[in-house]
Amino acid sequence: MSGEGTNLILVVDDNEPARYTKVRILRDAGYEVVEAATGDEALRLVAEWVPRLILLDVNLPGVDGWEVCRRLKADPATASVAVLQVSATHVREEDTVRALEGGADASLTEPIEPAVLVATVRALLRARLAEDALRDALAREQTTRAAAEAANRTKDEFLATLSHELRSPLGVILTWVTLLRSGRIDEAGRTRAYQAIERNTRHQAKLIEDLLDVSRIISGKMRLDVGVVDLAEVVDAAREGVRHAAEAKRIQLAVLPPAAVGPVSGDANRLQQVIWNLLSNAIKFTPRGGQVTVGVARVDSQAQIQVVDSGRGIDPAFLPHIFERFRQADSSTTRSEGGLGLGLAIVRHLVELHGGTVGAESTGVGQGSTFTVRLPLHAVSAPVAAAFPARVLRPPPPAAPLPDLNGVHVLVLDDEPDAREAVAAVLEGCGAHVTPVATVREALAAVERGEAQVVVSDIAMPSEDGYGFITQLRARAGDRGGTLPVIALTAHAGLLERHRILAAGFDEFLAKPIEPRELAGAVAQMAARW
Repeated sequence: MSGEGTNLILVVDDNEPARYTKVRILRDAGYEVVEAATGDEALRLVAEWVPRLILLDVNLPGVDGWEVCRRLKADPATASVAVLQVSATHVREEDTVRALEGGADASLTEPIEPAVLVATVRALLRARLAEDALRDALAREQTTRAAAEAANRTKDEFLATLSHELRSPLGVILTWVTLLRSGRIDEAGRTRAYQAIERNTRHQAKLIEDLLDVSRIISGKMRLDVGVVDLAEVVDAAREGVRHAAEAKRIQLAVLPPAAVGPVSGDANRLQQVIWNLLSNAIKFTPRGGQVTVGVARVDSQAQIQVVDSGRGIDPAFLPHIFERFRQADSSTTRSEGGLGLGLAIVRHLVELHGGTVGAESTGVGQGSTFTVRLPLHAVSAPVAAAFPARVLRPPPPAAPLPDLNGVHVLVLDDEPDAREAVAAVLEGCGAHVTPVATVREALAAVERGEAQVVVSDIAMPSEDGYGFITQLRARAGDRGGTLPVIALTAHAGLLERHRILAAGFDEFLAKPIEPRELAGAVAQMAARW
């Protein structure tokens, strides 16, 4: 039992009538009081009750008041207990000095007026409360400072990792581009160059997309495009996306036969991102020749997705931090795997946006890991499921040929010369006739001259942007190009931006970086409809 946190007072006096009088005065003043008759009993009760103040007589049998005070003040556990020493025999000035130098907070001589006793006790308790408040404030300040220093270290480590992760693919790209321009490279070398450039460009695009996702999460702008989702189809699409990475490490990627789970309500693309991130993480940390398994099952009223790997496992000390942003078990320059430490934080946020939970388990380093996602199931009728099918994004076949645009006239509007030239090169390579322009005024003039069957327009441009262009174009009559199909290109590919683009009058939009096959396919579709 403890009196810590209250105004409990311990009265220590071997003289029973004197002790009774002090106890009655303090209780009448509203204090909770316990009593002791000896120094030994006082020390035992202090350890048991932890009083706020001790009214301590000097003359005690056995251990006297001087020694009791010395022991209390020497022990860190009781050093903050206020001690008010009293005596009827030690009344000289040197006795008062001895009491205060021995650690007492105040000293009174008996007989003591009740009002003086109560006033002195109140003053000591006020001082003790002020000291406690100061101590607590100092502890909070130290905790806050330690947290801020840890956050700064984490930020510095993340920025160093970010610099490394962004510069590394750039270095590879620039090296191969330099070799290609030198002309001192054979056909096999050129093939390796193209593959390396594409691989590192895609890697950098993924890093940037992760950073944008984290920015959306921090700013509260992450939104879901909700529909009816078949988790088995989503898992299959995510597995296909990581298949080549697994094959490169000879990792057996197994999908357990899906149980009858039923549909969930959610954003199919974001759920695919969740599973893709978990599978990519498992493959990254699983050694060559290992195994990664993913399965979907129904657990009570929830759908469960589980990714199990035979990889390096997770240190128990790091397990509580596994889903935190910018945290990595190894952030040193000698770490064996790349990445920014954002993927699992994004997974947790996306799962929680769907009303679900995600957890990680590992028995330790070298023992593999298990990640479990649980999502609520919703009763969805068949007609609703048919009316609102979820579109799952699947990676296009790498070797599929670009579509033939067969002389389609395409107007390309982009203020950036390199971007404009790249888009034009893709379309011309597919057989299109391309008119590249840099401003809205030039684009409208080209439309007026009848030089376009399809328009490809960037959104973000100085002076007048893509929204200004589409507004002016749609204000024209049909025979002056007002109904031309227009594809928007944007680096802001969030749900809100998508709605704004389509509402403004664009027929389709493509997110940057642009896939050549996707761009040519969209132009072909628009040309066929016009």
